[in-house]
Amino acid sequence: MPKFPSQTYVDFKYEMHDITTLYYGARYTYQDLLDDHEADIKIRQIIAEYILKEVEPETTLESHFYYMTPESRSYLVYDQLKTKVRVGHPIFRRKLFGGRERIYEQKIMSLKDLAALSPEEKKKQGIVISEIQISKMGLMTFTV
Repeated sequence: MPKFPSQTYVDFKYEMHDITTLYYGARYTYQDLLDDHEADIKIRQIIAEYILKEVEPETTLESHFYYMTPESRSYLVYDQLKTKVRVGHPIFRRKLFGGRERIYEQKIMSLKDLAALSPEEKKKQGIVISEIQISKMGLMTFTV
């Protein structure tokens, strides 16, 4: 009987696009993107020529962006692509009959703001990366 990954894992492994943006689930690995023949050809070329010189193909987008620093080469590439990142962070709200509950609020951060935080600060804030958003205009103007 084949073994399937958990549904939670598969939920964060997707590719979508609209008029202005490409959306990638944070659990995609760079190898998955290279193997996906429906993925944008320019994205695959950028990954092969620039990103894989810095990270392993099995690296997920989530972990790469979590540990990315403004000094890294891949930061410069994603900055030129006008990348944004959807993150979840915990907030506490009061319950109706007292007490507090923790819920995750989604927000979109710029790459500059995310990379400025150290991994320790991200962990302290409880930040969870769920999606990478790449501007089609940034992709169009990127020269390979």
